[in-house]
Amino acid sequence: MNLRFWFVLGLISFLFFSFPLNSRAFQVKIDEDTFANIQAQIRVFYINKDEDNRWKPAGYPARANFDYRTNYFEIYKYRFGIKGQLNNLISFYTFIDANENNDYQAKLWEGDVQFNFRPEFIVKVGKIRVPFSRHNFVARHNSPVMSSDGNYFLPNQFKEALKAVNPYAGGMKSSQPFKRTDVGMVIAGSFKDGLFKYYVGIFNEDKSNSTKVWSLNGGFGDVATVSPPEDKKSFEYDIRLEFTPTFWGFKSEKTVFNPSQRVNQTYLGKMDTMTFGIGYHREKHLEHIDKSTYGISSLTREAYAVDFSFEKTFKQKYIIGAEAGYMYFDDTHLYETASGKYKKGDAYTWYGEAHIIY
Repeated sequence: MNLRFWFVLGLISFLFFSFPLNSRAFQVKIDEDTFANIQAQIRVFYINKDEDNRWKPAGYPARANFDYRTNYFEIYKYRFGIKGQLNNLISFYTFIDANENNDYQAKLWEGDVQFNFRPEFIVKVGKIRVPFSRHNFVARHNSPVMSSDGNYFLPNQFKEALKAVNPYAGGMKSSQPFKRTDVGMVIAGSFKDGLFKYYVGIFNEDKSNSTKVWSLNGGFGDVATVSPPEDKKSFEYDIRLEFTPTFWGFKSEKTVFNPSQRVNQTYLGKMDTMTFGIGYHREKHLEHIDKSTYGISSLTREAYAVDFSFEKTFKQKYIIGAEAGYMYFDDTHLYETASGKYKKGDAYTWYGEAHIIY
């Protein structure tokens, strides 16, 4: 009876306290042109583990009734975002996260100021989503299709497939494998009501010798350098082009005009959309390599992306969507050959997703 009671209580508490609080309704508004939308996502877990005789510390008597119960609350996730505009020319966006995994240290994940000169010419400055692949733009943490973390599908697969693409790493957390944000500037624009869109980005150049060499015996490891890598000596360059067949009745996604530079994985029937995208990336990510060992002194990475997304509502109640993409990164690392020599290596990955919502 005690076990059932605590199980039911724990389940009710879990459902109540872990439910995400998402709100777009709270708005601070001065006039039609000056406002700020405030959003929060809070998840609090109540955890209760009942006693269990099967687990006990080493050296504890074999038949001891060891009580390892835990009974506590945990702030699993706290996210706070503000998006708005000072006037029709200047928009802004800030996204802050604090959670148990980071010892509750608040971190600025994204934040920028956007200057809306013309639909064809918009300038964004700050910590922004990198305009390379669609994967960089998708806001999976708010998606009913993906997990709330966005950790269980694409990122974990990318972590292995793109292990050598370092320091092009990060995502929303530093432990995730694929960088979505960086500090820099993006110039973007939209033509003919979103038929064509473009993004040109210049970001901080990041260098690292970590996981940059693959050996026959030890797998991935650090490249030996004659001096430490020096960051921020030049820039990373990213370009992305998008096409939406608006003449077929599809609506263009508003990524260009959105200071958060995000797209949704699903629009829940609000609009039918189809987007074709291509991307290019270039960054010198390692220098001062020991040439006597590896035969080269630096690595400059070039990358290419192609992707597609689609979502349409049928009979006003069935939402069908899909997305797919391919990314290729050249000169990401070095690898050892059978003769003991080293060559430049590459990395690539592809992904796909489909959903039906009723």
